[in-house]
Amino acid sequence: MIRLQIRWVTLFVLLVGGASARASSTYIEYQAGPATASSTPGDVWSPDLWGWTTLDLSGATGSAGGVVNDANSGMNAWRVTDSVLALPNPAYVTEIFDRYMPDVRQYGWRYSATARLVSDYGGGPDMGLAAYLNSRVYHLMMDFSTSGALQATLSDDQTTRTYQLTAPGAAATAYHHFQLQNAPASSVVSFTFDGQVIDNTWDGMPFTHANTVQWGADNQGGGLARGEMNFRNVLFDIGPFTPGDFNGDGVADGRDLLYWQRTLGSQLDNSADANGDGVVDAADLALWRQNFGRTFSVAEAARVPEPTAAALAILVLFAAPVFRRTLSPVF
Repeated sequence: MIRLQIRWVTLFVLLVGGASARASSTYIEYQAGPATASSTPGDVWSPDLWGWTTLDLSGATGSAGGVVNDANSGMNAWRVTDSVLALPNPAYVTEIFDRYMPDVRQYGWRYSATARLVSDYGGGPDMGLAAYLNSRVYHLMMDFSTSGALQATLSDDQTTRTYQLTAPGAAATAYHHFQLQNAPASSVVSFTFDGQVIDNTWDGMPFTHANTVQWGADNQGGGLARGEMNFRNVLFDIGPFTPGDFNGDGVADGRDLLYWQRTLGSQLDNSADANGDGVVDAADLALWRQNFGRTFSVAEAARVPEPTAAALAILVLFAAPVFRRTLSPVF
């Protein structure tokens, strides 16, 4: 049924005439790449090829390397191992340059990864994502509960925020999509797990630090925290974020429908993953329909968006190129 609808809609792509809006952009990303029959760990795309800088991966406190066809997914992964009770922690980091920070503050940011926790070595929360932005720090750290369930801990200076994400067993070590999204012009960040909002009131902790984001070992407190995590992809975007705007041009329109079609089922390009569950599928098309014609608004983006009726004004035949806007910082 979905295939028939797609073919019909491609003949009549819905556009908002003359739409012009501010666009989102990808600042930096990482993709481990697809696996082939002849792939070796040395063939896996390394983070440094994408502009990431290594943070103590010499083997003194940790290591990293490629994993071919991880979990029989057809995709490779990059494994980061924090095996020693010492600092600094092994991770990958990049600086957000000053010239981009005004947009980060005004329009918000989004930081996501598709990854799986392999081991926590029986310690506490460690592996995950960290963002040091606007004089605050956000640590998203994973470990297993005593029963073997996957759980996440969010750093906070006021309350303990630990959430059980899966049941014990295979789901705990499977691939999942983790996403942090900052509300524009605020310090509030929402944590989404496989498309489900887990916490939307988190504001991290005050911390003076260069503006950077990192992934890998994350617990700077040391202690017993260690871990091993496989990362399939990592993405840091700068807003504004418009629901249904898959190609990042600032408006949800017919171009985004074409982008959704071209990336449907893709494990390399999740730009059309509107609900943040790590998969481009029919659920994302439904969100595009709900938000057709919408452009970015700071007031709307600062709260959980409500579905709106699209003002479908024009039916036209459309065959323009589809692309996503990507920044090119010099490293």
